[in-house]
Amino acid sequence: MKVIEKIQEAAANGRTVFSFEYFPPKTEEGVENLFERMDRMVAHGPNFCDITWGAGGSTADVTLDIANRMQNMVCVETMMHLTCTNMPVEKIDNALDTIKSNGIQNVLALRGDPPHGQDKFVQVAGGFSCALDLVEHIKAKYGDYFGITVAGYPEAHPEVILGEEGATEEAYSKDLAYLKRKVLINLVGSCS
Repeated sequence: MKVIEKIQEAAANGRTVFSFEYFPPKTEEGVENLFERMDRMVAHGPNFCDITWGAGGSTADVTLDIANRMQNMVCVETMMHLTCTNMPVEKIDNALDTIKSNGIQNVLALRGDPPHGQDKFVQVAGGFSCALDLVEHIKAKYGDYFGITVAGYPEAHPEVILGEEGATEEAYSKDLAYLKRKVLINLVGSCS
């Protein structure tokens, strides 16, 4: 089930929606520790769980394993984060094909942070430059299978904020227009 359907259903019934977000542990011991605790954590009744994606796919295998277990063994709707950082299209498609084969329908499409040690995001050869490109790709290749969510920043993207003054009005307007394009593509499949 898509997360948006769960949110709409809860809203129609006046229920609060909440989720848990899991960061893949860096060690095998940490992964096992997380798996041992999942049942206890989800006993609190989250509507869904988010599984983050390490910068540049650094936790790809662990993320995919946690997402699969959460969806199919713990039986909680799962949304997997997916970033563009250091991710050529083949790796992105591998991740999407994997979660689709595991029955996961929810993806949070993100550009992602620069990899550790880098100050700025750099598009890799054969990859995407931004979340908008990722959303367009997912919609073009997978149609409406995935419920795609995107990030928005109430104060504007951190890269356009100029210290305590915040973003300029022009930068804020551009950031808001970009968010609207990501949402529009998700709704209609193209904003060209």
